[in-house]
Amino acid sequence: MDVQRSVAVIVAGILIVTFVVLVVVMTAVVSRASTGALARNQWAGIRTPSTMRSDQAWVAAHRAAHRLTPLYVLWAAVADAALVLAIVRTWSVGVVMSIAVAAFAVFLVVAVCSAALAGRAAKAIDNDTEGKASRNS
Repeated sequence: MDVQRSVAVIVAGILIVTFVVLVVVMTAVVSRASTGALARNQWAGIRTPSTMRSDQAWVAAHRAAHRLTPLYVLWAAVADAALVLAIVRTWSVGVVMSIAVAAFAVFLVVAVCSAALAGRAAKAIDNDTEGKASRNS
């Protein structure tokens, strides 16, 4: 096995593990936050001004984002399958890195869509809360 091939296999292996860990962490955080098991915090979860406004907004936001969790799993499966194929077919490091860049781009798009859904859900909760408060006064 030449050096180029060895580097491609090592890089692909590291990326496969990275994508698996990333999808497990994302799924766990969104799932726990959507049930209220992960309280509003400054470190984990979807932290936008609207999602951080209240505990109700936090949970509603993560419930909305939880609907896209299967896309993260699908993304990781496709990315990892492509990387395994790169190992089996002895593709170059350049091809492996191209797969990685494309996979991270897709991940970023799904994450932005999740945050947008979460923001809308959180704002809807805030609007409902404000509407009820004004009706009760």
